[in-house]
Amino acid sequence: MMLNLRLARPMLIALTACAANIFVQGTALADDAQENKALREQMKQMMQRMDALQKQVEALSRQQAAPPPAVVTVPPPVTVPPPVVAAAPAVKYEEKEPLLHKILSGFYGTLDVSFDDTTKGMNGFVAYPYSLVDPTNPNSGFVRGSAKGGGAGPVGRVGYMPAFSTNKSVLGYRGEHKFEGTDLALIYQIETQPSITSSPGLNTSQYQQSNVVKGGIGYGDTFIGFASDSWGKVKVGTTYSPYKKATDRMNPFSGMLGDYAVIMGNSGGDNRVEFGTRLEHSIWFESPKYANMFSFDVLLSPGQNRTYDNVVQSSGSPDCNGGNEPGSGNLLLNCDDGGFDDAFSVDLKFESGPVYATVAYEWHHNVNRNSDGIGSNNPIYGYLVSVNSPEIDFATFAALSAEFPTSFGAGASPPYLNDIANESAFKAGVQYTFPFGLALSGIYEYMHRSLPQDLEFQNERQRNGLWFAASQDIFSKDNVSVGWAHAGRTPGDPGGQHNYNPTNTDDSANMYTIAWKHRFDKNVYWYLDAAETVNRGNAHYDLGAGGRGLTTDCHDATNATVIDYTSAGNTTWGGCKEVGFSTGINYKF
Repeated sequence: MMLNLRLARPMLIALTACAANIFVQGTALADDAQENKALREQMKQMMQRMDALQKQVEALSRQQAAPPPAVVTVPPPVTVPPPVVAAAPAVKYEEKEPLLHKILSGFYGTLDVSFDDTTKGMNGFVAYPYSLVDPTNPNSGFVRGSAKGGGAGPVGRVGYMPAFSTNKSVLGYRGEHKFEGTDLALIYQIETQPSITSSPGLNTSQYQQSNVVKGGIGYGDTFIGFASDSWGKVKVGTTYSPYKKATDRMNPFSGMLGDYAVIMGNSGGDNRVEFGTRLEHSIWFESPKYANMFSFDVLLSPGQNRTYDNVVQSSGSPDCNGGNEPGSGNLLLNCDDGGFDDAFSVDLKFESGPVYATVAYEWHHNVNRNSDGIGSNNPIYGYLVSVNSPEIDFATFAALSAEFPTSFGAGASPPYLNDIANESAFKAGVQYTFPFGLALSGIYEYMHRSLPQDLEFQNERQRNGLWFAASQDIFSKDNVSVGWAHAGRTPGDPGGQHNYNPTNTDDSANMYTIAWKHRFDKNVYWYLDAAETVNRGNAHYDLGAGGRGLTTDCHDATNATVIDYTSAGNTTWGGCKEVGFSTGINYKF
C-alpha cells in the first residue's frame, strides 16, 4: 500500500504536465474547430480521471496515518507443573582435588639410612686397681696395684665393625582446624620413629636410650594445642625441649656421626643426652616473632611421680625421665640412673638478617644418681662402705642380698642412698651466615649439679662445654661442614671405669667432625662423614648420641649382672678414642 501511494503522487504530476502540454498545443491549433472540440473532450475526461485519482491518494494517505486496530490475544490455558525435587549438585573432580590435597599434605617424614664402620679405640688398654694409701683416711692419696687379670684388656670385639644404621627417621602427620571468624586454630601432630635397619638410640650393652623404643618403633614430637597469629601457640604433649631446639640450626651434623649432641647437652658421656632428650607430659608456649626479630619458648614438664626420690617411672610413662629405661646402668628395674621429676626449659632467640643468637636454660628437679655407687672404682666409695657411711644404702642392699644371694653375693656393692640433686644447664649461641654461603656457629654451655660437699668427689655432671662449626655451600648442590666440640673437666668422677685412675683429673674430651653432603634435589641428599672422639683421663664420651640407631661407646662386650667397686664386672673403659666413617642417604617429604 505504501508503494502505491508513493507512485501515485509522481503520476499526478506527470498527468498534469501532460494535460498542460495538450492545452497549449490545442490553443495553437484553435483555427481547426473540429479538432479543437475533440481535444477539449479529451481534456475533460482526463481531468475527471485526475480528480478521481486524487481522491484515492487522499484516502490512502488517511488510512496509513490511522493507528492499527488492537489485536486481542487469548492466552492459552494455565497448567500447574508437578513439583520438582532438587537433586544434589554433582561434585566435580576439580572440587574434590583440593580437599584430597589438603589431607595428603599433612603427612611428612624423614628416612635416613647409613653404612658405618667404627672402632671403640681401646685396643691395648689394661685395668689397674687403685686404693687409698691409708684405708682409714679418705684424704691420704691413692696408690695403684698390679694389673688386673695379668694385664687383660677389654673383652670382645672393640676394633672396627661395619654396620647399617637408622638415623633420626620419623613419620608423622600434622594439621589444623580453624575457627570461623577468628585467627584461632586447633593444631595437632602425631609422630613416630620407624626402625628401618635398627632401633634409633638403643645401646644394647648398657640399655641406655636417647629415645624410647618399643617394638622397633619409638615416639616423636606429638602434641595437640591452639595457635593464633596474634599471640602464638600453646601445646600439650611430648617434645624436644626449647633448650635443645634453640641451637638445632647450629648443628650441621644432626643425626650423623659427630652430631654435637655427643657432648653438648650430655652431662655424663655415654649415649644419653640428658638436656637434649624428649620430655613427656609437657605443656609449652611458642611466641610469635616480635618486631620481626625476637621470639621465645617456655616449657614445663610436671614430674607426675609418686615417689620422693623418683626411683620409679612417672605416671603415664613407660620409661624413666632423663632418656633411659628402668634398669639402665646394670641396676634393678628402677630409675636411679638419672630419673627426675619436674623439668623446666626456656629459650630466647634473636634473628635479623645474617645474624642468629640465642640463650637457653633448662632445670631438672631431684635427679636420682644413686647408681653412681654401684660398680664404682673410686677408692673413696670403698672407704664409705667400710665405715658404714649413711651415704650408702645398706638396708636395700641387705634385703636384695638375702633374696638374691647369687647376684648380690661377695664382691657386690650397694648404691648411694641420697645422691639426689637438682641439675641445670645454660648455653648461649651465635650464628653468622655470609652472603657467599658460609655459616659460622659457636656455643658456650655450662652444666651444674647441686651436690653436698661430701659427694663432690663423684660429681661428673658439672662442667663447661664448647662447640664451633663452619658450614660452606659449594656451587648449588654441595655442602662441606667441619665441627669441634669440647667437654671441660668435672669436679669429680664416680669411677665406674675399668681402668679408672683417680690421680688423673683431666677427664676432658674433644670431638672432631667433617662431612660432605650432595643434594640431588630439595628432598634427597647423600652424605659422607667422619668423626673422632678423643677422651682424656677417665672421660667416656661416645660417637652417635642424640638419635642415631647405632652408637659407638667405651663399653666392652662383658655381660655381667652386678658390678662392684673392685671392677669385677662390665663397665666403661675411660679414655677410649672412638673413630667412625659413615655414608648414607637422607630423604624428606
